Amino acid sequence: MIRFDFSIDKWPLKQPFRFAGFTVTDLDCVHVRLSRNGVQAQGEGVLPVVFDVTIEAVTAQLDGLTKALAQGTPIEALCGALPPGPARNALDCALWDLRAKESGTDIWQLAGLPAAADQLEVDETIGLGTPDDMARAAKASAHRVLKVKLDAENIIDRVRAIRSARPDAELIVDANQSWTLDLLRRHGADLAVLDVKMIEQPLPRGQDAQLRGLDCPVPIFADESCHTAADVPQLIGLYQGVNIKLDKTGGLTEALALVHAARAAGMGVMVGCMAGTSLSMAPAYVIAGLSDWSDLDGPLLLAQDRPPAMTYAAGQLTRCAPALWG
Repeated sequence: MIRFDFSIDKWPLKQPFRFAGFTVTDLDCVHVRLSRNGVQAQGEGVLPVVFDVTIEAVTAQLDGLTKALAQGTPIEALCGALPPGPARNALDCALWDLRAKESGTDIWQLAGLPAAADQLEVDETIGLGTPDDMARAAKASAHRVLKVKLDAENIIDRVRAIRSARPDAELIVDANQSWTLDLLRRHGADLAVLDVKMIEQPLPRGQDAQLRGLDCPVPIFADESCHTAADVPQLIGLYQGVNIKLDKTGGLTEALALVHAARAAGMGVMVGCMAGTSLSMAPAYVIAGLSDWSDLDGPLLLAQDRPPAMTYAAGQLTRCAPALWG
C-alpha cells in the first residue's frame, strides 16, 4: 500500500525580489512524500504569487487524498482529478519519482525521451530595480542568458543599461502582464535594436486578442496566458511561443503534453519556474531538454536550498542526483 504525506514549507529568499506589481521575500512550497515497500519519493509545488492559489486551498486538496486513499482509490486517479496547480504538480512529480525508483529506470526512459544531458544552459533573472542596479546585477552574473524583469516604467532605459553592462549577453525580457498594446508597439523596435530575443507576457491575461495582427520585431511568448495543452489552440496567431511552468500545468505529465502541443503548433518553448528549491527544478530539467530557453534559476534566489541541491556553475545547471528526484 502506498503511504502519502505532505507539508507546507517556507523558504526565505536571500533578499527581496521585485517584479511588476510584486515583491517576494519568501516562498511557500508544498512538499509531497510517497513511500511503498520501502521506496521513498518526493515532489514539490510552489504557491505562485501571481495567481489566486492559497495555502488553504492546496491543503484542502491534499487533505482530501488521505481519505480517498484509505477507501482504495488509486493515487494516480486522485492525482489526475486534481486541478492544475502546485498541489497536483507536487503529487504528479512524486509519482514520477516513485515509478523511477521502483523500476530502476530514469525519468527520460519512462517518458520515452532521449537520454538527458549532464548539463543544460539556464538563464539568470535580473529583478526589477533602477537601471544602474539592474546593470550591476547583470554585470555580476556569470550567465550568458539573462532574463530581465520589467514593468511599464523606464523600459528602454533599463534594458539599455543592461545591454551596456553586458554586450555579450543574450537578453529576454518579462513584463509580467504590465504593459499596454501601445507600450508594446512603441518599444518593440527599440528592444529589437538592443538585440532582445524574446518578450514574455507583455499584456494582461485575457487581453491576448489584441496581439492578433501585431507586427512586432521581437517574438512574444505567453506565460500567464498559457497553463495547459488545452490553451494552445487559442494562442496560435497571437504568440510565437509559450513558457511552460510545472506549477501551472500541474506536473510533469501535463508539461510534456504542453511541449508536444506547442511544437505541433509551430511555437517556441521556454521552461520556467515560480522559483523553488532544486526539487522543483529537477522535473523541469526534463522539459528544459526540449526547450529553446530554460529559466530554472529559482534556487539561486533562496537563502538555502533543499539537499542534495542541484549545481549551478557559469550558467550551466547540472542534472540532479537520483537521491533528490528521478
